[in-house]
Amino acid sequence: MTDGSQPWTSRFTPRTLKDLAGNKRAVGRLLSWVRSWERGVPERRAAFLFGPPGVGKTSSVVAVANDLGFDLLEVNASDYRTGKRLDALIGRAAMQSRTVLGRRRMILIDELEGVSGRQDQGGISAVARIVKGTRSPVVLVATSASEGWEEKFRPLRQVSLLIEFSPVPFADVLRRLKTVAREVGVDVDEAVLEFIAERSRGDLRSAINDLESVARGRDRVAFSDVEWLGERDRQEYTPEALLKMFSAKTLRDARRVLASAYIKYDDLFDWIYENLPLVLDDPRDLAEGLDALARADIHQNRARSTQAYRLLKYMFNGMTGGVALARRRSEGAGAIKQIRSKLRRLGFPPSTFTVSETPDGVVVKPVRYLGRDWGRVNAELRGLGGRWARDEGRWVIPYFRPPQLLWRYRRTWHGRRLRKSVAARLAEKCHISTQEAVGEVIPLLKIIFQGDRGMAREIAGWLELEEKEAEWLRS
Repeated sequence: MTDGSQPWTSRFTPRTLKDLAGNKRAVGRLLSWVRSWERGVPERRAAFLFGPPGVGKTSSVVAVANDLGFDLLEVNASDYRTGKRLDALIGRAAMQSRTVLGRRRMILIDELEGVSGRQDQGGISAVARIVKGTRSPVVLVATSASEGWEEKFRPLRQVSLLIEFSPVPFADVLRRLKTVAREVGVDVDEAVLEFIAERSRGDLRSAINDLESVARGRDRVAFSDVEWLGERDRQEYTPEALLKMFSAKTLRDARRVLASAYIKYDDLFDWIYENLPLVLDDPRDLAEGLDALARADIHQNRARSTQAYRLLKYMFNGMTGGVALARRRSEGAGAIKQIRSKLRRLGFPPSTFTVSETPDGVVVKPVRYLGRDWGRVNAELRGLGGRWARDEGRWVIPYFRPPQLLWRYRRTWHGRRLRKSVAARLAEKCHISTQEAVGEVIPLLKIIFQGDRGMAREIAGWLELEEKEAEWLRS
């Protein structure tokens, strides 16, 4: 298959460590563990890589094997689900440290989440037996540490080094998308790449797929070409999961949400935290719900820091049942109350808009022509996750909105990058720390750049600022 006909995710799959994006700490732990085999068989004969899809788990194993000269035997566990088939395929290979050609061997067992310990005739137990007797490094890969992690993977956790992979940072996704666009020779607007990187939620593979879907066969891609792209499929499932959880009357019903939700559990935690005030609109209920979330967060951090994953069940109880059962006096009208409050703060009387509930969300429709005020209202409602339906002349705000902290972090990425660059120049010229430059000098520079063009030009020349850095100080 030629490069031109290959899917871009295959064409740009990392082959070496320098090609990887994000998760440097996790990759470093994997690399150190593999190198420890040079000194003999280590205590942990397997490394268990887990995390959300598209963050580089499998690619990291391939890159480490290539860089260190291992012959990699790859097995998809979901294709060989029974213990008998897995043992027949890799049992003998695991007992040999080298191939017939003398190369060191490494074994990769991917997609372990596709194997059910109870239903698939001992698949998990067979892998655990292979790990205990292996003379070659065995790397296990599973998508996320989800509901049932504690029980399902217990035999493997006990004999493995656990390495967690996180979503790829926005900046790394954006950088890789720029590289892909440059390599394929397509002129893609910066706004398009940022949009795709933002909606990927740290899933680099899905980001490259999205870029290919809008750019393959074209010379240039503008923002208008990607507006049809919605949120990723898992985002469409999340509001339904939240509705079920907040409506649950028992701990068991609330816990079931984790098994059915198509979203990583700590992402679901962020969604719950963001939307809690909209559902628990009674202050007493809200305080109890936040307390349950705080305890869940403590258990999550402790489970990760100590690798005592039995604590995750207490996190699951707190973030689902603890929150759901806190709802005693609340009416669940927080979204409408918040929207009306925002509109009042903008100076509009209640008669300016009709605000109503629909199956799609809260609908805000102006009853008169807004003129220049439309931009202010649009910016405010977009901050709540709303979108303007041009044909219908109204805004639709979903009942549950994505975590806004992450949204704001991505939206301010360019500004923070320029601030860091200016701070570094100031630190070098003024012999101060970058922290002092950000906190004490840059606020004064902004006043000068916005009020005195002559002095601003002199300072820009002295600091050797680029035009975009000077423009940021003027903004």
